[in-house]
Amino acid sequence: KRIESSTGANMLKSNKVLYQALLAHNREQLRWWQEDRPFIAMTGAGLETIARAFGDFRILSLVPIADRMGSKRAEEAMERIRAMGLPDYPCDRTMLFLPLALMGGDLPRAKLVITRTGSCNIVSDSYRTLADLMGLPAFTVDVPFEDPYQGNLGYVTRQLEQLVDWIETNLPGAKYDEIKLVEILATTRRWVAALHDIYQLRKIVPCPDHPRDVFREPPRPGQYANPSMIAEYYESYRDELKERASRGFTPVGEEKLRIVWGITGPYGSNMWDYLAGRGVSVPWWHYGGGERNFAMPMCGDTEEFGRKLTPLEEVARMMLYNSWGGGGDRWIRDTVAACRQFHADGLVQFEQTGCQPVLGMAQFVSKRLEEELGIPTWNVEGRQLLGHSERVDAEFMAGLEAFVNLCFQRKRERHQVANAIP
Repeated sequence: KRIESSTGANMLKSNKVLYQALLAHNREQLRWWQEDRPFIAMTGAGLETIARAFGDFRILSLVPIADRMGSKRAEEAMERIRAMGLPDYPCDRTMLFLPLALMGGDLPRAKLVITRTGSCNIVSDSYRTLADLMGLPAFTVDVPFEDPYQGNLGYVTRQLEQLVDWIETNLPGAKYDEIKLVEILATTRRWVAALHDIYQLRKIVPCPDHPRDVFREPPRPGQYANPSMIAEYYESYRDELKERASRGFTPVGEEKLRIVWGITGPYGSNMWDYLAGRGVSVPWWHYGGGERNFAMPMCGDTEEFGRKLTPLEEVARMMLYNSWGGGGDRWIRDTVAACRQFHADGLVQFEQTGCQPVLGMAQFVSKRLEEELGIPTWNVEGRQLLGHSERVDAEFMAGLEAFVNLCFQRKRERHQVANAIP
């Protein structure tokens, strides 16, 4: 009702569909738990489609729990992690679920743990730690880092075949059904098609999307009890952006600057409204799965491999590429390419403390952007949930303000050079 009655022109009406989908999913998860039915703790893009092929089982997605904690509860959870003798220096979001999952009562107990490498390995490590501490069967799919990634299709597919056998062995009542896998792949294809359209729409100047909505990792249909509602949300989102673009509307008022945002950011900050208030669009949030989800061939494409892939090969394809799941050159290359494609006037790299895949890359990225595009970078370290205070948050916002001012100055200088009389 609040969304429908809102007079804010920069608020997406389609978000109502997302909230309805999440509410329906949470109710279904709660019912499942109350009926003592089985959950699979699973992490890693692509793997969620496998779980849908085994019938009446639910995915326990643990990392997003941190998104709802807030700083106070996050600090309490981290104290428990330290008391358990576990390290406190990895990415906070990826491990804060551990105390809740281990104590029991707050979360369902999973029957199995399934992870993958080749994306956020800290998440994989946290899930495997959970399996070890709880004595749960665990399976990890190894996704190689090497490029060209297409050469690893067979290797990953063979592991998925082994995973199918492993689930049937370790989860009573589980039986692989390829028809169900084909069905969830069809829904995933709708989701991907909408994301690809959104990717192109955000390139438009002025950008029709609000920075706040850009900074949302797309929920994958297979993770939810109602996959078609997730696909429907992104189709509605796309259509709303199309309508905005058709009339030249941007939710930042008059677009004066475009910034690409990299890695992550401090949760609960008012940074997105601040940027919008200054006429700054953020057309692209560059994170590990962004390139794969929004731009690369998926689900039904026949050109990338020169043939139609089998259903398990389609799952493997989704897992083969992640911008921070390869060598450092992959992250640098994809970051520079994103800034070029979205006509960025600057890049913010929020170096999440303990984000293993990208730490150490910032100076290399900054150097390349100066050399190739002539734009500045703000490299700022912080944590998503931990260590927040009025002073810390004020320092962050002051740094952001200074960087925005620098971007405006550098943009004026570039225009002066471009318009100079020879």
